Amino acid sequence: MAIANADYEFIMCDFGTNGRISDGGVIDNTLFYKKLKANKLKLPLPSKREKSSSELPFVFIGDEAFALRADFLKPFSQKALNSERRIFNYRLGRARRIIENVFGILAARFRIFHTAISLQLENTEKVVMACYVLHNFLRRKRLGIYIPSHDLDREDLNSGKTQVGVRPGENTL
Repeated sequence: MAIANADYEFIMCDFGTNGRISDGGVIDNTLFYKKLKANKLKLPLPSKREKSSSELPFVFIGDEAFALRADFLKPFSQKALNSERRIFNYRLGRARRIIENVFGILAARFRIFHTAISLQLENTEKVVMACYVLHNFLRRKRLGIYIPSHDLDREDLNSGKTQVGVRPGENTL
């Protein structure tokens, strides 16, 4: 289980729950979620965005498997969609794409994630965490080399249109 920020960096990684358990069950076993439920995380205070008079809280975004909380958003059920909720789900999905892209970048750069890792569990955790740390280091220090800008999704804030970056394995010619 991992959390990434909008800069494609891992900000939380957790190990230790069997992969057969749902994401909702996995998060329940993390120190992160226990602290989130107890209001013990040092989250940024709500802030105003440009061109807005409303303060927006800091929130986490998940999929349908996670419990809905004031600080943890998830999409509306497909059964209860109206136009407004469909738009919300679309925008939430665009935000969720960050973590999907981060894992895609990680797998493209560190080929160890293309097959089962044949190590003892404690060594697997060390290797995976080392890859997370290296990813963040390279993201901050060697951005143009590690992740060329044309690989990243870009959004025109004026038009609201997203230009999707190149995905691993796509033909760029």
